[in-house]
Order: sequence, then C-alpha cells, then structure tokens
Amino acid sequence: MLKRLISALVGCVVGITALVLDNFYVYLGLLSVFSAIGVWELIHAVRCDKHTFITVFCVIMALGEVSLFVIDFLKPYRFLAFLTLVMVLVCAMLFGYKKTTFVEIACCGAATFAIPMAMSCIISTRYMYADYLPGVYLLVYLLFCAWLGDSGAYFVGTFFGRHKLCPEISPKKTVEGLIGGILTVGIAVTVQAFVYNNLLPTDLKMNYAVIIPVGMAASVVGVLGDLSASVIKRQYDVKDFGNVMPGHGGILDRFDSVLFVAPFIYVVFTYLSPAVI
Repeated sequence: MLKRLISALVGCVVGITALVLDNFYVYLGLLSVFSAIGVWELIHAVRCDKHTFITVFCVIMALGEVSLFVIDFLKPYRFLAFLTLVMVLVCAMLFGYKKTTFVEIACCGAATFAIPMAMSCIISTRYMYADYLPGVYLLVYLLFCAWLGDSGAYFVGTFFGRHKLCPEISPKKTVEGLIGGILTVGIAVTVQAFVYNNLLPTDLKMNYAVIIPVGMAASVVGVLGDLSASVIKRQYDVKDFGNVMPGHGGILDRFDSVLFVAPFIYVVFTYLSPAVI
C-alpha cells in the first residue's frame, strides 16, 4: 500500500508540474518517453522482445514519432517514417523468417504506430486553442474523462455492483460500475465547465450541450481501452504491463483508457463539433 501511495504521489507531482509549466516541449518530452516505454511494455507483454533488433528499433521509432504528429515542419515526413517502419519490419521478418512470424511483426508495427499517435492527440488537444485557459481546460477534461470514469466505475462497482459486464475479460467490472463511471464523468465535466465559464477570465466559453455528452461518451470509449488491455493481459497471462509505477503497473496500465479517449476527443472536437461557443 505504501508503494502504491508513493507512486501515486510521484505521478501527481509530475502531472501537476507539467500542467503548471504548460510548455509544449515539456509535454512532448514526457509523452515521447511514455510512448517509448509503452511500446516496449506491449512488445514485452506479447513476448516479441526476444527479437532484440526489432524491439530496439520500435522503441527508438516510438520515441520520435510523437514529434511527427505535433511539430509542423516534421509532419510532411510522417509518411516516410511509417514507410521506413514497415520496410524495416518486413526485412527483419524476411531475414529472420525461421524465428520471426508475421503476427509478431504486425504486433510490433501496430504498437509502434498506435501508441505514439494516441499520445500525440493529448498534445494536439491541449493546443487546439492557443490561449492558455481553454487549452489547459481541454487537457484536464480529457484526463477527467479517462481517469474519473475509471475511478467512478471502481467505487460504484465495489459497493453496488451486481451484474457482471464482461466476466471472462475483466471479472471485477460490472454494469453498475459502468453506469457509475459514466455518471461520475458527467457530473465532473459539468462542474468543470461551470467553474471555467463562470469563475475564470476568458472570452471562450465551453458549450455544455457538447462538453457533457461528449465527456460521457468518452468515458465509454475509455472502458473499451481498459477492456482491450485486459484482453491482451489475459491472452498472454500478464498481470501488469510493467512496473514503472510500483503498485500501479506500467505506463499502459495507467494510460490504457487515455490511449482511446485522447484520439476520440481530438477527432470529435476537431472534425465534428467545437467545444467552445
């Protein structure tokens, strides 16, 4: 329990410090490192880390990929980077065909693309608006949708859970917990929007009609991320993806929901409906 509390405290300090500094390159550095660790954790979990060259190559690629999504002058090189990723992995399979399977190559390639892409959506959401207040608001909103949904589902499920949601994937998850998580997020983002609109000095106001339903939908998307991670761990008999945060697991254990919620929120607010009025 002490390890868990200390890890949580360290995580909170790192997160709050990043928010207070609110510096593009701080976010980029943190999320690039998280991406590299996350890719290594997934490759290790599915037992592909026996291929040393592939593992090192994918981790290095992941370390630089977030930049390709968020730094303007690097964006034109994304196609080249992903073509390089595919070609190198295919060549590794061909040269090591006796020990390297297509499934392993596909897993490594998918992880190396998807995890940094999802992490980059956190930065893209923060800088959707240049102003400090709406940008930080959306970043905190994104994290609320992912993590408060988890917390609400856990507490409601613990005390009121009766009907199993996916017993073969995650035995502790319940339908009541799912509903509790959705309602927790709905209440949290309503309060957040109220405080922002009424107490903070900004001309950009958050649209309740968009913020609240999108937040509640995002909490459901976060559950999909959580369940997806559970499927992988169950299929490969893994308890945690890593031990970066003792008592909490690895980066993927903490960010499984965020990796699904971040792209969802970014896409909704960019292409479907703006968050502000």
